[in-house]
Amino acid sequence: MIRPPRPLAQAAAFFALLAGPARAGDLMDRGELHLFPGPIQSWLETVRVLPWSIGCVSIIALILTVARRLRLRRRDMRRTVLGLSNGPRFRAVDAMCHAVWKGRGIHPKRLKRALEIARSLTDMDFTEDHLREAAQRADRIIIPINFRWMRKGLTQGEKMVVFNAALSVLLAEAPLSPSDRAFLMVLARGLGLKRDQLRGLSALLPA
Repeated sequence: MIRPPRPLAQAAAFFALLAGPARAGDLMDRGELHLFPGPIQSWLETVRVLPWSIGCVSIIALILTVARRLRLRRRDMRRTVLGLSNGPRFRAVDAMCHAVWKGRGIHPKRLKRALEIARSLTDMDFTEDHLREAAQRADRIIIPINFRWMRKGLTQGEKMVVFNAALSVLLAEAPLSPSDRAFLMVLARGLGLKRDQLRGLSALLPA
């Protein structure tokens, strides 16, 4: 088989490349990357992988967007159930609705303690059914961003009220488990509370 002179082959490959990233893959499949200098060969390898990378990033972004919307929807549902505006009182009760969970279920002692605090904080005649319904819509996968929204507009004292309310619920069924301590750490970070601001309570957080 007679091959075209190298300059002509390079020119043909270059113009094929201008047709788009898909043609870069064709060049690789035909084994014609050797026609280009080393740096260009490396770049073409990247171009071939690029569509797959963009696809993966797009899927991840879609999943995160859907998860965020579902999280916001659940929060709105909890606020509707509790009949509270998005202020310090709702955030304290909402934190407790997350704290009443132990394992895969809502712990009776924690729920009872949360009810006592919720009534005291809000002067509302909540029942266990109210808090249980709100808790059933709580986020079950706790990650650092779960409580970050709570810090907005709160004073240092109000942040401590939210933290202490959740802590009191967890202590209704002592001692604290490693998962309880991890929950407190996530809550503290979400509220923007540092260890020195928690004072003696920082001993309850994981090292």
